[in-house]
Amino acid sequence: MPMIAKPYKMLRSIEMYQALIRRVSDSNISKFGLVNDYNNRLTGCLGEESVMNFHLDPLANSDFRIYHNLRLLYGNYYFQMDILIINTYFALVLEVKNRARDWHFDKVMNQTSFDNEGKKERANNPILQAKLQAYKLKGWLRAHGFQGLPILYLFVNANEKASIFITEDNKERWNACNSEFLLERIEQLAHFYKNETLDEKDLNRINKLLLTKNTPDEPNLFSKYNLTSKDIRPGVHCPECNALPMSYHAGKWRCKKCRLESKTAFEDSIHDYFLLINPTITNAAARKFLQIDSPKIMHHLLNSMNLTATGKYKHTIYQQTQ
Repeated sequence: MPMIAKPYKMLRSIEMYQALIRRVSDSNISKFGLVNDYNNRLTGCLGEESVMNFHLDPLANSDFRIYHNLRLLYGNYYFQMDILIINTYFALVLEVKNRARDWHFDKVMNQTSFDNEGKKERANNPILQAKLQAYKLKGWLRAHGFQGLPILYLFVNANEKASIFITEDNKERWNACNSEFLLERIEQLAHFYKNETLDEKDLNRINKLLLTKNTPDEPNLFSKYNLTSKDIRPGVHCPECNALPMSYHAGKWRCKKCRLESKTAFEDSIHDYFLLINPTITNAAARKFLQIDSPKIMHHLLNSMNLTATGKYKHTIYQQTQ
């Protein structure tokens, strides 16, 4: 069984944000909020990527199984874990943050704040967030017949420009660390938890459950930002500068802004269609979206991609190959 049971993958919602940002006009009232939310989400994803692909890499060939971005149904609601680490001795839920601001933890009110231009600004307590996910994971495992496994939790600061300020008398101080100390913290936990509560068969069953029950989030960004299909600008966007639309001539796409030429620029725009409009596309819909008049040219372009096609002639429907 591979150590990375569910590797890091850029969230589909991030791709949706990227597609919307390049296709929604700058004059749209929702554009500012769209870009701001995207930047925050992307920053978080990059922090998770650094933890998964760099800081946890030394655990290769260990007995741990590591999962990125699990979203599971518990009761009537879903809960999501940035990273889960599990072996036969314990499980560890990681809540990863990548803000370039110092974290301050108050033990009396159990609240968190960070510095914002010289002022303290309250934030959700990432330690309590990790604790809540651990609690839900424990209940989820119990509901599937697994009990007794210690479920631990840890807030991981993935930003080198940020520091954690937490007093020594704060009982949660061991549940927070900077990413460069993460490996040592895991080794400390492994040294402490010596009682094996699962066997490999149990771990394999849990692994199968986690992967089959995982339900990726599919946010409705159109509803969130009050957008409709009319707000989506058609055309092939430039893969270099995102300008719209590129012009097509003699088998090449040309960008009017940066002068880039490409034979395959249309592929990313077809992907935008799948992300924003519909998971399937026809020749007619592709022509309308890419602004191509010729059905013959569009047929050639669609069939040059690695798409799954069903039906014949003008009734052919294309979708991304799984």
